[in-house]
Amino acid sequence: MKKEKTNQYDRSSRSKRKSKIGVLWFAPFFLLTVTLIVLTIASRPYIDFAFSMARMFLVDERLISNSETVTTAPGKFPSFGEEFGRIKIEKIALMGPLYQGDTEDILSKGIGHFYGSALPGEGSNVVFSAHRNTYFGQLGALTPGDRVSLETSGGEFVYEMVDALIISEYDEQYIMPTSDELLTLLTCYPFDFIGETADRYIVRCRLISGPQNAWGGV
Repeated sequence: MKKEKTNQYDRSSRSKRKSKIGVLWFAPFFLLTVTLIVLTIASRPYIDFAFSMARMFLVDERLISNSETVTTAPGKFPSFGEEFGRIKIEKIALMGPLYQGDTEDILSKGIGHFYGSALPGEGSNVVFSAHRNTYFGQLGALTPGDRVSLETSGGEFVYEMVDALIISEYDEQYIMPTSDELLTLLTCYPFDFIGETADRYIVRCRLISGPQNAWGGV
């Protein structure tokens, strides 16, 4: 009887040892896999950003009829998905492409115009958004009085920063139409946080100069 109990104990001990060895053998591979997944997700925006910048400076996309990016012709109203200008903010050394629409695919390439908000010069709220780990990562360095320039297919518009706010992602009042022209730049907040966040950082600017009827009255 004692021998049988001893054998059962030995089998149980061997089974536990094998289980521990299996866990120890599997753990490094599990950690390596998780690390690679996290690094891939974290680096994706930077890879997209690099390709976007290369296209913007090295390729004249008007000459490429089958390109993924279609550039709006001067004086034309931009269609959804088209690149129709650039933003320049000297204070933070920012220059990036402006696209009509703000889908995830568009935001992976540049700065998206909230489809439904006004275009520059239309006299209402002009809303642009971008990722904080690409183009809009330095918005927090702007202070009232700083200038923002939009070079678009409808002409060049210059704005002056008025203020900055931190809002909830569900607070939609700041993307609604306004009685006077306002430029609203929006990104996720905090800037140094990795992953999804519940807050948004917005910079609001007033129009200083720009052409009238830039979009042909559309």
